[in-house]
Amino acid sequence: MLLTILAVFMLIDIATGIINALIKRKLTSEIGYKGFLKKATIMLVIILANWLDMLTISEVPVFKTIAIYFYIGMEGLSIIENLNQIGVPIPKAITKYIDQIAKEEEPPNKKE
Repeated sequence: MLLTILAVFMLIDIATGIINALIKRKLTSEIGYKGFLKKATIMLVIILANWLDMLTISEVPVFKTIAIYFYIGMEGLSIIENLNQIGVPIPKAITKYIDQIAKEEEPPNKKE
């Protein structure tokens, strides 16, 4: 079920990203290609997390569940960002909830 939710969030993120790029007239195949690679890499991380779960004694899929929740949060934040840039208002309750999911596991800061 969680994987289905993540897949739907990814599709919504792609759709809102395309709409945003069309409005800004910045739709390029390079950006689309990078986005596709990012989504594919997320799926590879989930496959890796699943394999880690299979190596543990517990039958509870801890690593996979953590990874999926993390990426649902990140995709949700990206959707909200796209919608804000498009000009669509988002209810505060939704932004707070997705923010909470994403903050449970934040990615390391990129060095500039």
